[in-house]
Amino acid sequence: MRELRTAPAAWHLQHSRPENLVSYLDPWQPVARQLDMLAHRFSTVKALCDAQMDSLATENVELAQLRDALAFHLLRACIWWQVDFSPRAVTGLQATSFMKHVRRHTDRVVDDETLLDVMTWQHYMHRADSGHIMVTGTDPLCRGNTTIVYGIDGHRGFRFAMRRAGQPLSWNDITHTDFVAACLNARALHCLIETECAAIGEWDLAREEHIQASRYHTQHFRTAGHFNAVESYATALEQLSRCQSRFGRFEFENIVNHMAFSVIMAAHEQGASIADLLRNGAARPVSSRVAGSLKKRARAHVATGTDPLRRTELDALLDQVETGFALSGGN
Repeated sequence: MRELRTAPAAWHLQHSRPENLVSYLDPWQPVARQLDMLAHRFSTVKALCDAQMDSLATENVELAQLRDALAFHLLRACIWWQVDFSPRAVTGLQATSFMKHVRRHTDRVVDDETLLDVMTWQHYMHRADSGHIMVTGTDPLCRGNTTIVYGIDGHRGFRFAMRRAGQPLSWNDITHTDFVAACLNARALHCLIETECAAIGEWDLAREEHIQASRYHTQHFRTAGHFNAVESYATALEQLSRCQSRFGRFEFENIVNHMAFSVIMAAHEQGASIADLLRNGAARPVSSRVAGSLKKRARAHVATGTDPLRRTELDALLDQVETGFALSGGN
């Protein structure tokens, strides 16, 4: 990271491009990590651009374009995964100021301008027409003779289709509110078509468990200020214990770790130990075993669910919060 300290603008131009930070078509990439990287890199790059303006230096055009691209992709990611997004709460900018950055990007990149319109205002779509669909990509992970194609329709819903050589594209009738839901449904059908798969039940479970997980994704940016972080953590932990699919466990492991981090953050803000917060913050009793695993899960969230550039700062914050002698005998 030495180059980041000595030449941050050059480092970000190489390492903070959205295509390096987010993978829209791979549901196995943690949602929390990708959102955190987009939000943090946007704020960091914007600060670099602002510093140049304050010093009357010549604007670095590439850096300004990167800032605007990160703004667009932060908005796109929130729509893609159905995450509630307040520009002011997440970036410190008023919505109109944030959208100026988004607009600067879409004015330069026609495909992204079209995609933004399809996901929002739909000036170019047959609005409310489920049969008018913009193709957004093909599944990079599926195998076999059938290709999965994804799109967004006139209801702003996510759709999928199966494509086989020599046959017309056939769109599935179901509209999904987020991409992962469409992806799981598509892969279930792909599995059935390609192999008459006995593992179809695994996909059915994954779809059901994602419905529960998606509620946490929606609240991603509100979690840090959640009024009852302990209760949310206990509920998510219970839901994880019931997950039977591999994908459901993957999603809820990340969610539980994020909830654990939120509990630590709440303790830090209140100047309390984890033990104090657990005693007073949950309607149900919380065992000492759960208390002891909280900080471990919070550290896992820092390692796998946040921007690596924040890791030193966040690990130091976790070190400052005491577990509480009564429950675990120390940190």
